[in-house]
Amino acid sequence: MVRMVSGLLLALAILRPLAGGSWEKPDWAPPSLRQETEQAAAYRKNQQDQLSAIIAEKTEAYIWDKANQLGLTCELTVTTAAGESGVPLPEAVTIRGPYSPELAKCIEEEVGIPAEKQIWLEENTWKKESES
Repeated sequence: MVRMVSGLLLALAILRPLAGGSWEKPDWAPPSLRQETEQAAAYRKNQQDQLSAIIAEKTEAYIWDKANQLGLTCELTVTTAAGESGVPLPEAVTIRGPYSPELAKCIEEEVGIPAEKQIWLEENTWKKESES
């Protein structure tokens, strides 16, 4: 009985570090495994970049359409950032054209970009700065 209990304790002492260890890629992984891991990370980043570009493009088109409905002529650029789930979301917008409270409200309520992340660059401001 003593042998069995001491054998179990010895087995537990040996297996205990394995239970708490991390199961990530070991440092001694072969180069091919490291290369595959790097390729997978590059592929995920490329997919994320492409998704960000699509979301920015669609958001720009939506805002531009709303601006046209309001009779505004403008150029805009939308930037994205990863949300809590990792999916890119519209984060900020830069609008080159006259300020419109209606469009600003639409961008905030329908697109989700708050007023403090909306940058309005009016042409009159540019001309005044360039003249001085």
